[in-house]
Amino acid sequence: MTKSSIFQKYCEKAIGTLTEEDVEKFKSTTRDEERIRMLYGVAQAVPITPINNGKDLKQAQEAKISGNKLFAAKKYEEALHAYNEGIVVCPQDTDDGRELLTILISNRSAVFFEQEHFRKVFDDIDYVIAVGNYPPKLHYKIWLRKAKCYDALQNEKYAEETYNLAISSLKHAELDEKSREKKIAEIQESRKKKRKACPDKNQIIPISNADLFANGNREYVAAHKNVYFDFDPILGRFARALEDFDTGVIIVEETPHCAVISQENALMNCQFCCISTQQPVACRNCGHAVFCSLNCERQANLTFHKYECKAQPVLFHAGASINCAMALRMISQKPHGFFQQKKKLLKDFLKDNCKKVPIKSQIYRSDDYNAAFFLCRNEHLRKKGELVHYSVMAIYLLRLLKFSGYFGGNIKDDVVTEEEVFIASLILRHLQILQFNSHEISELRNLNEEMVTNGIQCHYKSEYIGAGLYPTLALFNHSCDPSIVRYNIGNRMIVRTIKPIKAGEIIYENYGPLYTSMDADERRVTLQNRYWFECYCTPCQQEWPLFEYMDPNQIKIGCQKENCPFEFTLYKDDLCPYFQCDYCDGVTKIFPSLKGLSQLAIMLPKAEDLYSAGETREAMKLFMQSLDILYKYSRPPCPDMIKVQQRLKTLFVHLGNKQYNYVQKL
Repeated sequence: MTKSSIFQKYCEKAIGTLTEEDVEKFKSTTRDEERIRMLYGVAQAVPITPINNGKDLKQAQEAKISGNKLFAAKKYEEALHAYNEGIVVCPQDTDDGRELLTILISNRSAVFFEQEHFRKVFDDIDYVIAVGNYPPKLHYKIWLRKAKCYDALQNEKYAEETYNLAISSLKHAELDEKSREKKIAEIQESRKKKRKACPDKNQIIPISNADLFANGNREYVAAHKNVYFDFDPILGRFARALEDFDTGVIIVEETPHCAVISQENALMNCQFCCISTQQPVACRNCGHAVFCSLNCERQANLTFHKYECKAQPVLFHAGASINCAMALRMISQKPHGFFQQKKKLLKDFLKDNCKKVPIKSQIYRSDDYNAAFFLCRNEHLRKKGELVHYSVMAIYLLRLLKFSGYFGGNIKDDVVTEEEVFIASLILRHLQILQFNSHEISELRNLNEEMVTNGIQCHYKSEYIGAGLYPTLALFNHSCDPSIVRYNIGNRMIVRTIKPIKAGEIIYENYGPLYTSMDADERRVTLQNRYWFECYCTPCQQEWPLFEYMDPNQIKIGCQKENCPFEFTLYKDDLCPYFQCDYCDGVTKIFPSLKGLSQLAIMLPKAEDLYSAGETREAMKLFMQSLDILYKYSRPPCPDMIKVQQRLKTLFVHLGNKQYNYVQKL
C-alpha cells in the first residue's frame, strides 16, 4: 500500500462510522466551525504517529569516516555528499553532538576549498563558529583555510589578519614545541604563495535590478501598474491590460503567502526560500529539513519550523498532499494570537459562511491574510458531502498543530476548545482555496537525454520542487493559449508576457493544458476535473490543431478592416495580392503583411546564432521583437510563433531557479 493511500484509508474509515442521519445533519449546516465540532470526535480515529526526529550520532560518525576516506581519495563530490548526510543527521542537543557537527562542517569546507568554491568556505566557517564546540586544538586549521581563501580572492588585508589568527590559535593546538614551530613555518610559507582564484563554478549570478519588477501597481502591489483586475459574475476576478504590453514585460513579481517544499526535495532545497543547496544548514532538532543559510534557518525557526519540525514529518509519512502541508503552513507561520484578532474582524462575515461581500484591504499584498482568505473556492459548486472529507483532514491538521505545541502545553487531543475550532475552520477553508489557487514552485534540472518540445530541442526539464500560494497570480484566468510565462527566483514568482497584449485585453494564465500539445477534448476534461470549469478559450472554441499537425507553410492574416474578426489563410508561396472578406466585404492587401514578416528572414537566424553562442540577453531581445512582428502581421495558430515562444520560454526560465549542479546547455 502506498503512503498516499494510508492517509486516505484512515480518513475513509473514520467517515464510514457516520450514520446517514449524521451526514444529513452535516449537510444542513452552513458554518465551518459547526462542521468541525460535529466531526471532531469522528476524526480522532485518524492516528497521529510520531516520527523519529531523524538525528543519529552513530550515523553522523559513520558519515564523517566515509567522507574522510573519499576526501583522501580526492573523490570530492562523493565526500561532499557524505559530509552533508552527516551534518543533517548529527544531533545538536549534546556537547559531543555539536563538536562532531562542527568537524563535519569544517571537513566540508575543506572540500569546497579544493573545489575552489571560496565563498562557500567562508559560509561554512561562519557555520562552525555559530554552532560552537569546535575543538580549540583544531581552530588554526579553519583560520589557515580562511586565510588562503582571502589570498585567492586577493584580499591582502583580511588574508594577513587571518594568517595571524591561525598562528595565535596554535597555542591551543596539542603540539609539542618542535611541531608548533614547524606549523608556524608552514603558515608563513603559505603567506608567500599567493593563490589566484578561478571563477566560482557554482556561484549564482544575481539578476540585476533592471531585470526585476519596478513598475508597481498602487493597489495590487505585486502587479505592474498597467494591470487592472476586473470582475464578472461568471468569470470572477481576472486581469486586464490598461495599456499595450510588448512581449517579455514583467507584469507580476510576487512573494508567496506561503510556500512548502515537497517531501522528495526536503533535503535538497531550503525550507525557507526554496533554492537548491549543495551546502545545507541542518535543522537543530530534526533531520527532515534543511536550509541554504544560517539566516534562512533562523527565519524559519522564528516562524513556522519551530512547530513543523515535529508536525511536517508526520504529515508526509501519512502520505497527505502538499496542499495539506500548505494549509498547515498558512497557520503555523503566524502566532495563534494573530488569528484570534482576525476572528474579531471576520466575526460577522463568518456567521453567514461568507455570503457577504469580501472584506477588501485597501492595498492587496501577498502577505495580507485577507488576500488569501477571500480567494475563490467554488463553494457554490461544491457538494456538501465532499466537505466531510475536507473537515476530517482539517481536524487532522489541527491535531498536528496541537501535537507540535502551537497552542502551548497541557493540550488534550480528546478535548477541542473554541479557539481550536476556529483554527480548524480556517484550515478547512484553506484546503478549499488551495485546491484551485496553488501554483507549483520549480527549478531547472538537466535531462539525461534531450527532448523535443514544439519543434525545439531541450536539454533541461522544469522540475516541481514544491508549491506556493500567490494571491495576485491566483486572480488570473486560464487560456490554453496563455499571455504569460512564469518562473521562480527562490520562492518568488516572476510573470512575463509571452506575446504582445493590447490595451483592454484579458491577460491569460495557463492552468496546465496547452493547445500545442493536448487536444481540445482532453483539455476540457482535465480542466473540468481539476478546476471545475468548462474552457471556452479561443483554441478550444476554434479547435486549433496540435503543433505536430500544423502546416509550416501556412500563414493566417487578419482582415484589415477595424473590428472585423475574419481571418484569411494563405501559404508562403501564395502570389494572390489581396483577399475580399466574406464577413465585411472589405479588401485586405497581402503585401504589407508579407513585407512586415519578411524582416524575420534576417532577425530569426541572427537570434538563433546569438542563442547558440550563449549571448542570451541579445538573443532574447531579438526573439521578443520577432514575436511582436509575428503578432502584428499574422494570427495564431502559427508554427513560427510557437517556436519563437518556446525559445523565449527557455531563455526566461533560465533566469530563474536551477538545481545547484545544473549545467546550462542552450
